[in-house]
Amino acid sequence: MTINNKPEPKMVLRFQRTTYQPDDLTYDIVYTDRLTGKVVLQYDGADLANTSAAYGAISDKECLRRKGLNIDEEIDIDRSVIKVDQGEVDHLILIKAEKAKRAEEEEAAQDILKFLGKDAEKYDFAKWYLGEDNILRPALEKRGYKAIVFYMIEEDSFGPLMRGIVATDPNGNRVRFYCG
Repeated sequence: MTINNKPEPKMVLRFQRTTYQPDDLTYDIVYTDRLTGKVVLQYDGADLANTSAAYGAISDKECLRRKGLNIDEEIDIDRSVIKVDQGEVDHLILIKAEKAKRAEEEEAAQDILKFLGKDAEKYDFAKWYLGEDNILRPALEKRGYKAIVFYMIEEDSFGPLMRGIVATDPNGNRVRFYCG
């Protein structure tokens, strides 16, 4: 693809994530800045204190943010001092397209209870786990929806605050709903 008769730049994530495993006891996660070739974050990837929120770990995104870095920053492949495979460029293009598609789906998401109307009257959010399988799924299937998956959008220590539903509509398009 070209822009103003110039080839469109091939973009890649600025920070390369790799693992370092020199022996059977070491498993480090390493982020290297492709602009400088220097390691900007390295930690023991086998330690739950570094990888599990339940043990107090923060995400890699947050670790880099606290260093003033953005894990999602992109650079032109020609600026990288580290060799980059074309497959990685292609993968980033696919990831960005999928994120855009999901954002579009979420923007168009409908309230499942309004969408289903009378077919969802008996749904009780306090018993969401039963209602999803016994009320919502059958009502969607009756309308020709397939591949119906329920997931958590937002929750607290008492349970879900908002649930999401992704399904394939009768025309073969992926659609989303929400409840809560």
